[in-house]
Formats: sequence, structure tokens, C-alpha cells
Amino acid sequence: MTRLYSFLTIAVFLLSTLSAEAGKPRWVKKRPSDRNFYIGIGMAYKKESSGLDYAKKARADALKEMASEIEVNVSANSLMRQFEDNFNFRETFESEISTSAEENLAGYEVKTWENRREYWVLMKLSKEQYQRRKRLDLEMAKKKAASYLLEARRMIERMEITAALGAYFKAIESLENHLKEDLTYRSIDGNINFGSDIMQDLRYLFSKISITPVNPNYQVSFSKSMEKPLKAKVEYYSSTGRKVPVRSFPVHYKFIQGQGLLQEKATSNPGGEVNSYIQKLESSLKKQQVEVAFDHTVLLQEENIQSPLVKFFLPEETIPTARFNIELQKSNAWLTASELVFGKATPQKLFSNQLKSHLNETFFNFTQTPDNAPYIIEVNANFKKGDIKEGNGYTVYLVYADLYISVISAETKTEIFSETISGVKGMRPGSFDYALKEARQKLLERFEKEVYPQLEALNF
Repeated sequence: MTRLYSFLTIAVFLLSTLSAEAGKPRWVKKRPSDRNFYIGIGMAYKKESSGLDYAKKARADALKEMASEIEVNVSANSLMRQFEDNFNFRETFESEISTSAEENLAGYEVKTWENRREYWVLMKLSKEQYQRRKRLDLEMAKKKAASYLLEARRMIERMEITAALGAYFKAIESLENHLKEDLTYRSIDGNINFGSDIMQDLRYLFSKISITPVNPNYQVSFSKSMEKPLKAKVEYYSSTGRKVPVRSFPVHYKFIQGQGLLQEKATSNPGGEVNSYIQKLESSLKKQQVEVAFDHTVLLQEENIQSPLVKFFLPEETIPTARFNIELQKSNAWLTASELVFGKATPQKLFSNQLKSHLNETFFNFTQTPDNAPYIIEVNANFKKGDIKEGNGYTVYLVYADLYISVISAETKTEIFSETISGVKGMRPGSFDYALKEARQKLLERFEKEVYPQLEALNF
């Protein structure tokens, strides 16, 4: 009986397998070939954990294979020809073109087949239909780019400089998917080669635009926000030699030396002026620099901001920029300190001197006398002996540390800031002196973590 059952099981399995194989379409068994079609086939194994991802994977593989069959010849009048001597540009664009080809394929037939384990996808695209669509897309892109290019030139004649730049970038965006194709175009105004014409126009236009700092040198206190703006003026030199303010010109401010919080983006007013404020310096460097430069990202669609095509048409050396020199100014202060170590006043005041050195790097220049100091810093530090803990073969000494710090306005005699840190513990073997050293270090770390951010928020 058992042998009969086994025989029937095997027979059912074989019949189901033969039935499944018989139901397989011919394209699953053997990859078809057709001179009139591009063909892509993808297969993915079904897994319980993958949900419907297997179907997406099979479709993506089929689409990628079909796109790889499409040979794209590089035209002598294409942008890719201009990249022949720039390997990095070519490599990036080759990758983008491959991705773009997959994303822009349309009009293909799709067939699917599946069993319990496998999911198959066949995609077919008529070569004739593809070439016809490609010609139409290219023609539309050229017309759109030509329209924007000619519009940009007319705007320059009317001194609408920012609007002209926007039109140039729209022309560039129109060509994004046609980098290997012939980008020459015959218009009613004459022949256009988009690659060379847009680049020459932009280089010439940027050579006529200047960003000039109204006041290139500034002094800023470390924790204070800036009272006067980083002001610059954007101007265009017309063909007659006249300086014309450029309105609505987008710029980006950034630290190129040092660090701080500032208003990063700005747009010029009708007088061509742009402003930014430093909210706070975050670097203790004495000399710092802020750069203001044309911000092309404002004039682009978000998906094209990182496009290498934009970088090709807009090399860094052509972008109008200006720089501001920032000198870090610290407020003068007088420090008075008392320091108790194990119940006795210590003349060395080791911890207070460490704290003074730290504050000198950031907020204050400490004066020799209190006469010319607008702020008085009071520091009281107390280090107390704790227990001695003994164990099997070791002895550990404990020291506890407390700190009180106060900032007083010398002019009004009022306290503008105070903070207390208590219960900091130093624990070391060997002696109380070792534990004292650790307590000093931990107290300074607590000061940096808890008090320092509060001081930053004040306007000294």
C-alpha cells in the first residue's frame, strides 16, 4: 500500500511538472529574436518575504535589458563630443543617459507569465516606432530650447538680467535627455548650436555681472548677532558701459573660512542690493571669510539642481562672487576668582586659570585692571575631600567639586548671568591629589557642556 501511495505521489508531481512546462510560452523557454523589435526579458523568483517586489524586479530587469539593446550613436554636433577630453563628465553622463533611456521608453508591449516559483516579463518595442518618437522628442526639445534661448537674448537687450538667466537655464533643462544627439537647429534668426551658443552666451553674460561688497570688512563679537548686514551690490555692465542694478538676482552666502550661522539665501532688491546677517559665529578663528555668489539653484527645477549638465554650462570660475572679511571681536572683561582646595584658599588657582583660558578663546579678552572692562566675571570653585574606599588590593580616593560663575555688567552693577555646578566627583587610586586632578577635568567638561551653550545665547 505504501509503495502504491509513493508511486501515485510521484506520478502526480510529474504530471503537474509536465503540465507546467507545457504551459510555458515559447519566449520563456528560449529568448526570441526579431529585427523589427527591441526585446527585454526579466525573471524573478517569488519569495514570501518579498510581497509583490518580485514583479517590480522582473519588470525593471526587462526594461533595463531592452534599453541596453538600443544603440545610440554620438553625433558630431552633440554635447558628448564636447566632453571627449573630460573623463569624469563623460562617465557621469553615460550613466545618466542610460538611466534616462530606461525612464523615457514608452509604447512597448508587455507580456507576463508565472508559476508558483517564477515570475517572467517580456517587453517589446517597435524599432520604427521608437525612432519616430525619438525624432519627434528631439525636434520638440530643440524648438523649446531655441524659444528659451532667443527669449533670453531679448531679455538681455531689455536689461532683464535675472529673467534672462532663468530662460537660459530652461533652455538647458530642455536638452537634458538629448546629450548624444545633434543639437544644431535652424531658426528664423539663423543657425543655432545649443552646446556652444548657450555656453558662450552665459560666459559673456557673467563677465558683465559684478557682485561688489558695499563694506568688505566687518568686526563681530563671538556671541553677538550682527548689527549691520553683509551688504553687496549686483550690477550689469551694459554694452554702452553703463552700470545697471540687477534686481531679483538670487545669491547664496556661506563661510569659506571659519564657521557660523547666517542667512544663507537672499535676492537683490530693485537697487541691486543683497543683504545677509551673521546670527552667531561658531569658530574662534580671528580672521574669517564669507562668500556671496550667484545661486543658480533658485532658477532650476528641483530634479535638475544636481545635474552635471548644469555644471558643464556653469563652471565655477565664471560665477560672479564677492567676499567679506570677518574679524572676531571679543568683549573686554575682568575676572575675579576664589578657589578652595581641601578647605584652604590656593594662590595658584589652577582650575580658575583653566576656565579663564577657555573663556579667552571664545567670549572675552581679559583686561589687567577692571577699569576698562564692561563685564566682571566672578568664579568660585571649591574642591573637597571625600571618602577613601579600600578593597582587596586597592585604595580609591574621592574628591568633590562645586563651581559658581557669575557675569556682572560693570555699568549697571547688575548680574546678567549666573550658574552653579555641584557634586562633580573625581575618583582615582593613589592619593587625593590624583582625584583632585580628575575632579578639575570633569568640572571643566561639565562647564563646557552645560554653561557654555547658555553663554553663547547671551549678547556680550
